[in-house]
Parts: sequence; C-alpha cells; structure tokens
Amino acid sequence: MTDANAGRRRYLEVAEEVLRAVAVGSISAGDRLPNERQLAERCGVSRSTVREALLALELGGVIEVRPGSGCFLTGMGVHAGALAAPPVDSSPRELLEVRQVIEPPVARLCAGNIRGIGLRRLEDLLDAAERQSESEADGPGAEPAGTHDSVSLSLAFHRELASHCGNAILSSITSHLVDAGEHPLWLLVDSIVARDRPTRTRQIAEHRTILDALAARRGDVAAQAMAEHLGALQARIFGPEVVPPKVSRARRHHSA
Repeated sequence: MTDANAGRRRYLEVAEEVLRAVAVGSISAGDRLPNERQLAERCGVSRSTVREALLALELGGVIEVRPGSGCFLTGMGVHAGALAAPPVDSSPRELLEVRQVIEPPVARLCAGNIRGIGLRRLEDLLDAAERQSESEADGPGAEPAGTHDSVSLSLAFHRELASHCGNAILSSITSHLVDAGEHPLWLLVDSIVARDRPTRTRQIAEHRTILDALAARRGDVAAQAMAEHLGALQARIFGPEVVPPKVSRARRHHSA
C-alpha cells in the first residue's frame, strides 16, 4: 500500500465501494444497500466508519436513508462510478456543507500526490485572481462580473487542486460541487459577497495558505487550512454561526 493510500480516510473507501457497485451494475436506483453490519464485514471496517460513509453518500445525494427501512440508492447522484452534479437549484448552504465534508480530505490527499506542474498551475490561478480583483469594481452597486471573474477563478483553484488528489472519484465529486456553470444560484451569492475588495484579498490569502501547505507536502496542515477557508467562506456568506446559550443546571431543574 502506498503512503497516499495509507493516509486515506477509511470512510471514503467504504463510499467508493458503494460507487463501484453502481458502476458495475451490482446495484441500481431504488435498490436497498446492505445493512451497516454487512457493509462493515465486507469492507473490514467498524460500523461507525460505515455510518460516516453513509452520511457522506447521503449528503452527496447518492442514497436516501429511510428510518426503519434502510438506505436506498437514489439514482440521482451517480454515473459511471462517480457523483454527478447536484441539482441546478441546489441550496448554496447545502452545497457548502457538502464541500466542508469532502474538500479537507481531498486537500490532505493532494499534498501527497501533487507535483511541480500542479503547484505552478495553482500559483498561476492565484496570480490571475489577484490581477482580476484589482480590475473589478467594488461596492454594492457593482454588477456581477463575467465567466472569468474572481469568483470563477476561486472555484477553478478548488477544481484544479482536486484534480491532483490522486483519486478520480473525489476529483469528479469536487469538480461538480464547484462548477460555476452548474450552480448559478451559488455563483450569484458568492459574487455578491466578492464585490468587496478586502474580502477578495482575504480569500486569495486563504488559498495561498493552502497552496503553501501543499508545496510543503503537509497533508494535515493542508486539510486544516481548507477547513478554515471553507468555514470563513460560510461566515462571509451566511454570517457567523450563532451558538445557543447554555441553560444552567439550576434553571433546568427550576423549569422542570
């Protein structure tokens, strides 16, 4: 087993096992998947790992979980062994939630597989994004830019990065998730946020932090940088996460 394979998340291997079964026609839309115990035995993993894999497949639209009945293949999220594009009207929040599941592990794998030409391509995209950012108008009155604006270049960075992860399935999943042409609603929301030049500058800086980790072949650092970048993106678009205040034990007893 190579170092890259050894570092792969086990739940992704389970998810790939399901996708391979679809690719060879072992299961098709509407079929019920084996239960957790059977999948755990077949893949040689724990049932908790299987649950992680099923969650990833559910988030990707590959399976539908029916309480009390099991997991069923939807037929909407797979083709030829890889995830197809989510629906064109997918919620931007849901798309970002799936990206937060998928892209940090992709960045970790990429650190072990990317080569000089890939690093140069990512660097070129960031340089182009900086030049484009300087040329774009700022403020609430600015119109969304065209197909080569800062947002599209940012998404291209994510797509290019995933193409060097050494896994065709994960690369395909990520490509569909960040393809601007497939998700016009996401592109509109992201473009509105990116009208502010300081925001564009921060986003490029976050991408450079990821690139630096890849160049240093530090997988865990790259994964963490990607997670922090997507978390910051979530905050920029939807606002900071609000944590409900804790209710004291005494107050709970009084209420009871």
